[in-house]
Amino acid sequence: MIYFEDIKLKTHPEVYVPCDDSFLLAENLRVQEEDEVLDVGTGTGILAIVAAKKAEFILATDINPQALELANENARLNGMKNVKFLESDLFEKINGKFDLVIFNAPYLPSFENDPLGRAWSGGKDGTAVIKKFLENVSEHLKANGRIQMLVSSITNFEKIESAAKKNNLKVKILAQKRNFFETFYVLLFER
Repeated sequence: MIYFEDIKLKTHPEVYVPCDDSFLLAENLRVQEEDEVLDVGTGTGILAIVAAKKAEFILATDINPQALELANENARLNGMKNVKFLESDLFEKINGKFDLVIFNAPYLPSFENDPLGRAWSGGKDGTAVIKKFLENVSEHLKANGRIQMLVSSITNFEKIESAAKKNNLKVKILAQKRNFFETFYVLLFER
């Protein structure tokens, strides 16, 4: 069991355990009352649970069925009833538009032979999953929708900026935190 503020989270060996990156994004979520939120790659559900305290509705997705089972259990453990869970690879099974899309993206260059690799492996340069996400996210944003994502200084930030611009999104840094060999950045994307 791990704790973040007043949230209790069970963990599982096949699900990414929230660390400083997840906590920084959670601390800087800009959720408004009445928001409908999409949490892509929910993992343990930490971001969905933080968002559910304010938002009207959360759809939390993950490609890992074990993560969804765990996130659902964690939502119940924390008394969150406004969260729905769906197995999906990015936007594959997503319908509808959202006020806020949250993504603690896989941002590290690929790791070989790592069973949890898909939780943090962003392809050869760390941007493959992020670029795919940015190419499709606008279809799921309401008119004034916004995106919050966490990335690392290890990731090629120029490629992320370029992908955002290509998809008519403006990006700015909301928060950053130095951590051992990297710096984490919470990014805000808007149209």
